[in-house]
Amino acid sequence: MSDTTIDPESTPTESAPELASAGSASSEPVYHLFLRPEEMGPAATALRLLISDEAHETQIRALAREVLASLDGTPDESGTLTVALEAKQMKITHTALRLLLGDLQREQADERAILRGILEKLPDEHSMRAIVLD
Repeated sequence: MSDTTIDPESTPTESAPELASAGSASSEPVYHLFLRPEEMGPAATALRLLISDEAHETQIRALAREVLASLDGTPDESGTLTVALEAKQMKITHTALRLLLGDLQREQADERAILRGILEKLPDEHSMRAIVLD
C-alpha cells in the first residue's frame, strides 16, 4: 500500500526470535504502528472483542488494554496515530485483528479491507508466532 508508513528505526528487521527477546528484555517498543483515522475504530473493536473473549487470560487482557489505551492518543497533524508496541503487545494486536477478520462476513467487505490493511502493516504471521507470551 502506498499510504502505509513504516518507521525504519522502529520496524523489526531482525529474525523473529530477536523480536521475542526484545519484548521480554525491556519495555522499549520494537514496532511503531501507524493508523489512519478510519483504521482506529476497527483496531479498537478488535481489541475489545479479544478482551471479552479472553476473560480468563489475565495477561492477554492486560496487554490488550494497554494497546487499547494507546489508541486514545493524539493523532499528528495529518490524522495519523502512532502506536508504539512492545513485542507482546504487537502479538496481541495481530491476534485481535485476525480474530475479528475471521468473524466478519462477506457483506462486511469494507471493514475486512480495513483490517487487512492494518495486518499488512504488521510483521508476518511467522514473526508473530515466534513471540512468546509468558
